[in-house]
Amino acid sequence: TNYLASLGTTAQGLPPWFLKNVEARSLQCLQNRFVARYVPLPNQAKIWTISLIPQWGKGRTPLVMVHGFGGGIGLWILNLDSLSHRRPLHAFDLLGFGRSSRSPFPHDAQGAEEAFVSSIEAWREEMGIPNMILLGHSLGGFLAASYSLQYPERVKHLILVDPWGFPTRPSDPAQVPTAPTWIKAVATVLGRSNPLAVLRVAGPWGPGLVQRFRPDFKQKFANFFDDDTISEYIYHCNAQTPSGEAAFKAMTESLGWARRPMLQRIHM
Repeated sequence: TNYLASLGTTAQGLPPWFLKNVEARSLQCLQNRFVARYVPLPNQAKIWTISLIPQWGKGRTPLVMVHGFGGGIGLWILNLDSLSHRRPLHAFDLLGFGRSSRSPFPHDAQGAEEAFVSSIEAWREEMGIPNMILLGHSLGGFLAASYSLQYPERVKHLILVDPWGFPTRPSDPAQVPTAPTWIKAVATVLGRSNPLAVLRVAGPWGPGLVQRFRPDFKQKFANFFDDDTISEYIYHCNAQTPSGEAAFKAMTESLGWARRPMLQRIHM
């Protein structure tokens, strides 16, 4: 606490190297060679990207991985080595999340979604990827589906892992699943605040909150880390300016339902 105070900064103003350092610790467990860099976009934003390209898989269609809400490329470390064994793999921090630029987003649901999708397409163009296998988790699944609708010629296969935002919110309140009491309490306290504002308010106690409310993260990564690397990574991903978080809030209504549900827009 004294160290953070000596920096003269709030959690939201933490220097980016906090996240850079904890991400570097998480990536040390990778066995395959990788390259991490910023990919510049035409609008001056930058997308933080990690690439793993095996010598024997250079000509194959690359796998592109899109993380979920509040995450970043560091949360893919359990999968990166195995999934890049036979083909190129690219993962990036979504605009407004992780180490990517915290650019402002439109305040409406459609505008925010289109800003995410446009940044993915601009990233693809800059990377020189003709087409890809697109994998998205949670919010990343929603955005991957939205991207595929707009740029179908660029997506060879679409893989959705527990995607957010697909079902329509039931009109009958009795059909809406009951949210846990703690979620209702947090929603009431935060009001108009962004979803993860409580982490930034918590300051140096933020990593402890991550461990308390999501102990499963530490369990999932137990084979790689016996310390608080992952909870620190998640905290520092979300201790920066919450522009992507604000965009997600614009896309949601009533405890996380999508304002523009994906099932209304795709044919299944």
